[in-house]
Amino acid sequence: MSNEENSVLFQLEQDIAKLLLEKLEHFEISLERASRIAKFILAHLPDNLTDEQVAQIIPSLDDEFTELAGIVHKHMLDYEEKYKNDVVKNVQDLIKHQHFQQASSQISDYFNRKLKVE
Repeated sequence: MSNEENSVLFQLEQDIAKLLLEKLEHFEISLERASRIAKFILAHLPDNLTDEQVAQIIPSLDDEFTELAGIVHKHMLDYEEKYKNDVVKNVQDLIKHQHFQQASSQISDYFNRKLKVE
């Protein structure tokens, strides 16, 4: 697996580890709770996930562990921004090559997906 395939996963795991360490240092979380969160993350985010698969899992990470809400929010915003930029780039390329119907379809798909999320 290349670094590009698991870059989101690696960054997510780093952010969670930093959060848990900070909360432990400031006695904001028990060692038992931090351990449960770490085990949960390891069980639900195996190393062989692609960025797309990780992005689908991220929204549910704070369902059981509210401590992860800030990280979940940050990573969802990052994913949405990356996805938007990818769509814009693809649509610009399609328009440049006069594939207007495909460009229109991709824009429609983007907004339909965005409306379902919100």
